[in-house]
Amino acid sequence: MPPPLSTTDRALMQLPYEQWLSLSAAAQHAGIDENAATSLARTGRRRGVLRSRGKGTAQQVMRIHPGPRRPSRRTMGSRQ
Repeated sequence: MPPPLSTTDRALMQLPYEQWLSLSAAAQHAGIDENAATSLARTGRRRGVLRSRGKGTAQQVMRIHPGPRRPSRRTMGSRQ
């Protein structure tokens, strides 16, 4: 059984797949405000779900992964 989706995962999956959107349009798709969309874009990039281009008000994002992803977490003891 897959793990339940977090609020962040749900918001990321609301964005259209492989389509560039401005941050304001992404905020509308995800049902969040623009400040939250900026944070969501950062999280999405870190997880490998979003790609971005531009800066500030001209920033655009595109969802590049079809489903939610989480980066693998390495513990300090597992390195050799």
